[in-house]
Amino acid sequence: MLSAILGLVFGLVTALVLLIWKLPRKIQYIETITVKAPIAKVYDAIRYQEQLMEWSAWPEETNSLCEVKNTDGVLGAQTIYKNKKGKKFGYQEVTELVENEKVSFYLKSYVAPFEDEVRMDFILKSQSGSETEISLWFDEKLKKPAFLIAYFGGIIDWVHQMHLKDLAGLKKYVEAR
Repeated sequence: MLSAILGLVFGLVTALVLLIWKLPRKIQYIETITVKAPIAKVYDAIRYQEQLMEWSAWPEETNSLCEVKNTDGVLGAQTIYKNKKGKKFGYQEVTELVENEKVSFYLKSYVAPFEDEVRMDFILKSQSGSETEISLWFDEKLKKPAFLIAYFGGIIDWVHQMHLKDLAGLKKYVEAR
C-alpha cells in the first residue's frame, strides 16, 4: 500500500515538473476588428484613460474602481485599479504613443503571483472612408512555477475573453459617438 502511495506521489511530482518545463512562459495573441469611426476618434478613445474606462470590460469584469493618475492622454498616464474598499491592486500605464497609429500599455497586478511582465498595444490603421482597423496585441510573460495557477485556473482564457469584450466595447463606443 505504501509503495502504491509513493508511486502515485512520484508520478504527480514528475507530471508537475514536466508541465512546468514544457508549458510556455509567454502568452501572446493579436485580435483585430474594424470599426466605422475615423482613426483620430479611435486613437483618443484608447489613449485617454477616462474614455477607455467607459468602454473597457475590465472594471465590470473585476468589480473594480478605476481612477486616472497623472495627465490623461499622454505618456505616463495611469489607470489605477482599486477594489471596492479602495485598496489599490494594480495599474496600467501609457508607455508609447504614436499619433493615430499606436497606443502601448504596461500592466501591473499586485495580486497575481504568476505575472512577470504584461504589455498591450493597440495598433491602428485607417481603412477606406472613415473606418479604422484596430489590432490589440497582448504579450504576457509568466513566472514559473506559479504560472500553473493561470493555466489550471482558466485565467489565461478569461483574460483573452475580456480583451475580446474590450474590442467589442470600443467598437460600440466609437461608433455611437
